[in-house]
Amino acid sequence: MEQLPKIIVVALVLVIKEAPDRRKQFHYQAWSIIDASHAVKVSYARILALQDLNEDNVSLRGLDASGAELVDINLPKANLSAANFNESDLSNANLSNTNLDNANLSGAKLSGANLSHAKLSFARLNQANLSSANLSSANLICADLSNANLSGVNLRNATLNGANLDGAYLTGANLKGAKVSISELSAAFIEGAIMPDGSKHQSLKDSK
Repeated sequence: MEQLPKIIVVALVLVIKEAPDRRKQFHYQAWSIIDASHAVKVSYARILALQDLNEDNVSLRGLDASGAELVDINLPKANLSAANFNESDLSNANLSNTNLDNANLSGAKLSGANLSHAKLSFARLNQANLSSANLSSANLICADLSNANLSGVNLRNATLNGANLDGAYLTGANLKGAKVSISELSAAFIEGAIMPDGSKHQSLKDSK
């Protein structure tokens, strides 16, 4: 009976020593699931694998998930810089504080997504649907938002210096405190938007 505590201690030591190897194996399996679902539009296993990797602080930089359905995915504080989400569905996703610098989100569905405090400098968001998304305090320096649907979006205190807003729909958007010039907004549709100074935009028709 005296040997039993020693056996338990040895077993615990072995478990602790093997833990990093098991974690690595888990990560390899998660990446295998992601790679296997590359050409698959809908994969719940891929969503879980991505969330698990992010929870373990594994970088997802350069991820290719073009055309993937990732509705409601939870990836806060993820490193998704240079990722490819072209034509992907990220509706209602939690991407708060996420690094999406240089990411390709062209034509992506991001309606209702939480992108507050996200890094999106030089990101491609042309023709993306960001209606009612939360982009408060997001960094969108030099991002391409041409022809994007930003109706009802929260851009409060966001940084938009150098962003391409040509043809962007910002109707009903909240731009209070946003860093963006009037000249940069001149190429966008801003009917009913809250302007950076807190005033509500009025069309020439309404001002008459």
